[in-house]
Amino acid sequence: MGTIGDLYEDYIREGKEFSEGKYFYGFLSKTFSEVITQVKLLPKIEVDQNQITTLKSILREYHKKLGLLTPKVEENINSMHNGIVLGGQQTTIFGGAGIIANKIAAVVTLSDQSKVEDNFLVPMFLVNTHDSIQPEITSIHLPNYQSSNSKPIVLEDVLEGIIVNKIQTNNFAWLEENLQVIKNIFSEFKNSVEKNSQKLYMEKIEHLLTFLRETYRTSIDIGEWITLIWGVQANIINNWGVIFFPSSHPEIRKLTVKGYEPFLRDRQNYIQEFNRAYEKIQDLNLKPTTAKKKQDYSPFFYECPNDGYRLNLLCTEEENMLHFTGKCPLNKEDYAFSVNVDKIDLNEHEQHLVPKLDTNQALLQSIMPIYVRVSGPGEIDYNAQVIPAVKKLGIQFPIYVKYTRILYNTPWIENISQELKPDTLSLFVDDFFKILGSVAKARRKKETEMLLQTSNQIAKIIKAKMEEARRIQEKSLNQIERYKSWQYGMYDANHQWQEVSWPWFIMASITGLNDYLAAYRRYYSEETPVGGIGYINTRL
Repeated sequence: MGTIGDLYEDYIREGKEFSEGKYFYGFLSKTFSEVITQVKLLPKIEVDQNQITTLKSILREYHKKLGLLTPKVEENINSMHNGIVLGGQQTTIFGGAGIIANKIAAVVTLSDQSKVEDNFLVPMFLVNTHDSIQPEITSIHLPNYQSSNSKPIVLEDVLEGIIVNKIQTNNFAWLEENLQVIKNIFSEFKNSVEKNSQKLYMEKIEHLLTFLRETYRTSIDIGEWITLIWGVQANIINNWGVIFFPSSHPEIRKLTVKGYEPFLRDRQNYIQEFNRAYEKIQDLNLKPTTAKKKQDYSPFFYECPNDGYRLNLLCTEEENMLHFTGKCPLNKEDYAFSVNVDKIDLNEHEQHLVPKLDTNQALLQSIMPIYVRVSGPGEIDYNAQVIPAVKKLGIQFPIYVKYTRILYNTPWIENISQELKPDTLSLFVDDFFKILGSVAKARRKKETEMLLQTSNQIAKIIKAKMEEARRIQEKSLNQIERYKSWQYGMYDANHQWQEVSWPWFIMASITGLNDYLAAYRRYYSEETPVGGIGYINTRL
C-alpha cells in the first residue's frame, strides 16, 4: 500500500491527477523556480518585531560563539524578517548521514533563486536537539569491505528517552577509539583506489578525521558538534551564509512558548481535522503514516527537570480548564499542571515544554516568517495530516518541497559493479552515463522540459535496478549483496537508501571536505524538478 507522498511525487514528476493536493499541501510546486514564484502568492507572514529582533540577537551570539558569524551569515540574520527557506534534521553522532548535505544544498539553491526573483529568502537549517535519545541518534553505520554487513559505531552509556541536548561532547577516549575504527575501515577500501591516487585518498581521510576531532573538541554538546560540522562546511568553506537554528536554546524556548496557544485554544478542532486528513488518506486507498489523535492529546512533551527525560503528557478537559499529567519513568515523579483556555500562560513551564513532531513547525512560524520548508519523503507523508489541521488554527504553513534523493559513486562501488553477474544489476553502463550527461547539459542550458525528462529517466533506471537487486538474496559475502549495501545502503531489510544509510563522510572521502557540499549544490539549479532520484558521479 502506498502513501500520500506517492501521489505528491506522481503529480510533480509525472503530471498525474491529484485532486486533493491543495487540501493536503496547499501549493504543489514542480520546479525550484516555481516554488519561489508561488511564494509571491502567499500572504505576508506577520511576526512580532520585538521577538524577531531578540531572535536575531540570540542567533548572532550563537554563531559568534562557535566562530561561524561570517559577514554573510550576519547579513542573512539581519534579513530574516523578510522570509526564510528552512531545512532541518535531528542530530546524530559524527554529523549524521548524507541527507543533511543534500538538504542544505537544496535550501541554498532555493535561497539563491529567491534573490533572482527579487524576493530574498535567507537559508536556515534547524539543528533538532529536542528529540529524545534513540538508536538512530546515537549510532552510525559504516560500509564493510569484507561483506554486505555494516560496521556500527555506537555512543554507549546514554539513556534512551533523555532529551538529545543532554549529550555532552567530552568523551575523548570514545572519540579517539572510533576515529581509529573509521580510519581502519577507510584503509581497507584503499586498494579499490588507483595506485597513483591512493596517497591523495589517505590525505583526504586524515583531513576528515582531523575535522571530526576538532569540531568535537571545540563543542560542548552534540548540538554544537553538529552545528560546527555543517556550519564550517556551509559557511567557512563555501561561504553560503546558512543560519543554524539551535532548537533547544533556552532563550529560544522562551520565545516559542506562545506558539502552543492556538493548539490549546482550539484543541478539538485541531484533533478533528488531523483525524479527517487521516481518513481522507485512507479513502484514497493509501496508508497514513501516523495514528489518529486521541482525545487526551497534548501538543507538547514535558522535559523532566531532574533527569532530562522527555515524557508524554495526557490532557483532560474540564469546562475552560486543560489539565496535563505525566510521570517520569526514571525518577518516578508525577507532574501535573493546568491551563485556563481563556487566559493561557505557560511561562512557568517554558523551559520544560518540548514540541511534538506536529507542533514544531508551527512554533517556528510563531517567531519567524518561514515560506519554504525542504523535506524528505517521511516529512512529506506526515505533514499531509498536519498541514490541514494547522490551517484550522489560522497558522500559515510554508510550501513543502521534497528534495531529490541522490546516490553517489565511489571507486569500490565502481570496481565491484563491473564484476557483477548478472551485469544487468550495475548502474555502470554507457546508457546510464549518457543520460547523466544529458541531465547536466539540460541543467546548464536551463531546458526545463528536458531536465524533467532526463531526471525522470535517471530515477526510473535507478528504481528498476534497485528492484532487480532487491529480489536477489545471497550470502553477505556475495558480490551482489556487497553492491546492494555499498551502492544503495541496503545493509539490512530496513535500509535501502545510500544517503540515509551511510554517514556523510563516506562520499566526502572521495570528493574531499572542500568539495563535498559543493558537489550536491552543483546538482541543483533553479529548474531542478522537485523530488525524484538523482546521481552524483564522484571522482578523486
